[in-house]
Amino acid sequence: MSREKFKIILYCWLIYGFFYLNRLNLSPVIPLIMSDLEISHARIGLIGASFYAFYTMIQLPAGYLSDLFGARKILFAGGLISAFSNIIFSVGSGLWHLIPSQCLNGLGQGCGFSPIIKIIDQHFPFSQRGRVLGLVMTSTAVFNVAVFFLAGYIGQTFGWRAVFWSAPLVFIPVLFLFKTKMRIPSLDIPLKEALTEPSAPETIKLKSFIRTNSLVFSRELCLLGLGFFSLCYITYSNLIWLPSFIFESYHVSLVQASFIAALYPLSGFVSRPLGGYISDVIFKGKRKQTILIGLFAILVSTLLLARIEDFHINIYFIILIGFFDNLIGPLFFAWMLDLVPNNRSGSGAGALQFFGHTGTILSIYFSGIIVDVFQSYRPFFMILCGISILGTISVCLISERGEKKI
Repeated sequence: MSREKFKIILYCWLIYGFFYLNRLNLSPVIPLIMSDLEISHARIGLIGASFYAFYTMIQLPAGYLSDLFGARKILFAGGLISAFSNIIFSVGSGLWHLIPSQCLNGLGQGCGFSPIIKIIDQHFPFSQRGRVLGLVMTSTAVFNVAVFFLAGYIGQTFGWRAVFWSAPLVFIPVLFLFKTKMRIPSLDIPLKEALTEPSAPETIKLKSFIRTNSLVFSRELCLLGLGFFSLCYITYSNLIWLPSFIFESYHVSLVQASFIAALYPLSGFVSRPLGGYISDVIFKGKRKQTILIGLFAILVSTLLLARIEDFHINIYFIILIGFFDNLIGPLFFAWMLDLVPNNRSGSGAGALQFFGHTGTILSIYFSGIIVDVFQSYRPFFMILCGISILGTISVCLISERGEKKI
């Protein structure tokens, strides 16, 4: 691997990890916000769902704009919006103040992932994408653990508001460092200028947004999107509600609950690059087999988590679900890059994110309602089992072609 490619992986790893410090800081302090503002699980679910509603809405425009203007500009703008919205959230005093600030945060955070996928597609070939995506996405494992632990500690020590003004103080300097120091010329070249070789598809124009997405929304990508919808429903149900489940069910401290919940994303530090290796090397660039194995393992582990009440045994199931969740997550995007035209990778990532985080919106809101209605997390986990079956069926229906020929 060349020095430039190593820098690209490092830059993507660092900047996307810091996005997560300003995204998942809500989850560990949910019990503190509920107690301070006297709001229910369902209303907290509404706050979380509002974030992902706007996060989902911006996916297609963010992917298209990264195709049109270049990924680095979109990343920087989105990061500033996210940091600013966290500061607004920190001074919130009621539901209708907290919801708009989370909506704004969703808009900013939605400008993070599609540009990352765009950069990877521009600089890495078919045979390396699974492993590169796996390596880059280990940043979410590291920073998820950091945000769970730090938010739990800061919230318990200084109050939940301190969590939301301290995260931007770290994020903003990193954004300016990324903008001023991390300069690789090819990151700044929009594909409408970069793709001039004869084999390239028609260049992107300002008025081609509808045509772009008609090319992106193929039958295969829609089925892949349904599979990713299912995975996101499972992922964010767990990421948002596991700290509260552990805190309420086993009566441990908030810091301990946050640390145990952090084991879920921490397992991705191993499983994300492993998933890319299995897909690229063992299955020769095929994604389907690995994803199906992961979904089946999630189904079995979640079913057991719903049925068993022993605290120590359930810690192992949480780690196991997180391991297979992280194992297959990046492979959906590696598979997407095999399905969409070469200069539509940003739009393709936006489309897949749109599908997936529609599931996130539903999961966060309805999970809160389910816990309020049943006063138990068991129905919550049983629904996740059903969602994993839906994802398995949708992935089975996709005919995998391998490397695209365009």
